[in-house]
Amino acid sequence: MRKLFLLSLLLLFALCGVSQQYKYEKESRIKEDAVPENAINFVDSMGFNSRIKWYKEIGYDRTSIEAKTKSNGKRYSIEFSDDGTFEDVEIEIKSSEIPTDTYSLIKKHLQSKYEKYSIEKVQIQYLGDKALILHFFQEETPANQIEINYEIVISTKVDGSFVMFEYLFSESGEAIKSLQVKLKTSDNIEY
Repeated sequence: MRKLFLLSLLLLFALCGVSQQYKYEKESRIKEDAVPENAINFVDSMGFNSRIKWYKEIGYDRTSIEAKTKSNGKRYSIEFSDDGTFEDVEIEIKSSEIPTDTYSLIKKHLQSKYEKYSIEKVQIQYLGDKALILHFFQEETPANQIEINYEIVISTKVDGSFVMFEYLFSESGEAIKSLQVKLKTSDNIEY
């Protein structure tokens, strides 16, 4: 009986682990009047001079609100929970903008998993207290007071099929998590 219980428990943990290995997001444009006021106020205080576009992002297990804009030639994405609680700021960068030592560790990790892969997108992610994040972008808070990560999307071949993975690495290059990106049906070529 005890063996059966342990086997059932192991199977349950294995199934939970598998179900959390995928990422799916569907974005849809929303009007500013559908955005929580605290999210609007935070984005306004960032001081962007360009137009802000708002999106609702629906995933497997969560919904969020995202503000997107371009500033100084970079694409910004500021994410909030669906009630407007600040989550993070992501800025699209080139892989060459990652510090050399960190990027070497990231490449070493990816090369240990895949024979060939292509980097599709790189973002630097800023997390922490929203006041510290705001001060950081106003160049008043040192970077060591906030959390910095790198989000990297790669494409590769697995079992003869092309797949995409999203990796999150720490500022020092340590792998934090990876998720297989599930593409929407409309992301596939239809004839």
